[in-house]
Amino acid sequence: MAGPERIEWRRSFPSRSLVTLGWYILSAALATGLVRGLFADEPAVLPSGASNPLADLAMWTLLLAAVGATPFVLAVARRPRVGANHFALTVRPGWIRTLVLPWSRVAQVTLMEVGGERYLLVRLRAGLDRTGTNPAWLDQNVVRELSKTPSKRARGFDVAVRLRDFAGGPDGQLAALAAFAPDQVLIANHLTSH
Repeated sequence: MAGPERIEWRRSFPSRSLVTLGWYILSAALATGLVRGLFADEPAVLPSGASNPLADLAMWTLLLAAVGATPFVLAVARRPRVGANHFALTVRPGWIRTLVLPWSRVAQVTLMEVGGERYLLVRLRAGLDRTGTNPAWLDQNVVRELSKTPSKRARGFDVAVRLRDFAGGPDGQLAALAAFAPDQVLIANHLTSH
């Protein structure tokens, strides 16, 4: 979406999230089927008259598998997001929450390739200005993944988003953000090939 007041990067088809969800469903179905096969003949009541907890194990396994699917379903439904207006940069690095980062807090927006994957990286200013949303531990999954790579280039950034989750070229994406960013925000493209 684009307009004179705000832009939002178009998201790509969620193939990676759908494949992950498919593998989870397959694994959960196999585990549930295995438990059901092993404990299907268990009597509901033991000879002593007490209830048999193994008789309900298949139901509890199915319930646990359904609850476990929640993050995978949310990863498909709530995709990463990048948008901007003249007040703030809006980023959802994962499925948990959307961060509203006022431009007054943003120090740098960079495109960078690390380990063969391309990222949008955001560095916030250190200071007393705490307006907007503060990135929390759950919002920094991608940043933590980057910190595990041998490359030190991505250190010091507060938020990261994978570019493969978005459609379009990196030059156009960065130019769209730069049109809304004030002059004090450093906009950089460190991709090797454009």
